[in-house]
Amino acid sequence: MSFEIVPLTLCYYQAEKGYMTYMAGYGQSIIRPFVVWFIRGASKNIIVDSGIETQDYLAYHPGFKDLELTHVQSFEQALASVGITPEQVDVLVQTHLHFDHCHNLKRCVNAEVLVQKAEYEFAMDPAPFAGIYRPELWEGANLRLIEGEYEIEPGLTLLPVPGHAAGGQAVLVETKSGIVAIAGMCTSQENFYPEAGHPMVGDENTLLPGIILNARDAYESMKRLRSRCDRILALHDPDILQQKIIS
Repeated sequence: MSFEIVPLTLCYYQAEKGYMTYMAGYGQSIIRPFVVWFIRGASKNIIVDSGIETQDYLAYHPGFKDLELTHVQSFEQALASVGITPEQVDVLVQTHLHFDHCHNLKRCVNAEVLVQKAEYEFAMDPAPFAGIYRPELWEGANLRLIEGEYEIEPGLTLLPVPGHAAGGQAVLVETKSGIVAIAGMCTSQENFYPEAGHPMVGDENTLLPGIILNARDAYESMKRLRSRCDRILALHDPDILQQKIIS
């Protein structure tokens, strides 16, 4: 069975590149999109991450109100473009519970929400990362806590990738062109495919994310992810704005 991945961008803004690239890129800007991923061809309606809309990002914290976000579409419009409504989402995979990835979670009222147990437990007691976790975004939802690797259905597998978050998880998707991974870590493509000679690249040609809970775990997760797939889709890569379908 092969699937297609449809990236649905809700909004984006010009962000500090250093958010994505550890000890590098400061003072440079990068377009940072906020994306919902639809899995086409599955037996159920499956999305990966529920994302955040422009107005919700601006209202999340007083320090965000002056950010210049570009609105692309609402959550409902994004799902309508692939023929479903929030109520028709059967399975919602949350790569992690940072606010910009799960803000629309509770709008999927009928969905089973797949979250790594390690991520949920950390998110309920996240100090000193409390600013990016808000339990009201998922409390009362139908959460299914996953421990380790998990097959949603043949050809769709969850792979733990801790490091950026305590319980991050990637999604390995079998497509016609090979195994494509939705990374599960806040990264751009430069993290997985850095330029040769970059001073902060690790010995496996890996550039750590700029926001990390545990650098060693992030590094090992990136190596594991690279070994399990043919292509990696970073969660906040500018090129996602131009991609329509990954197959």
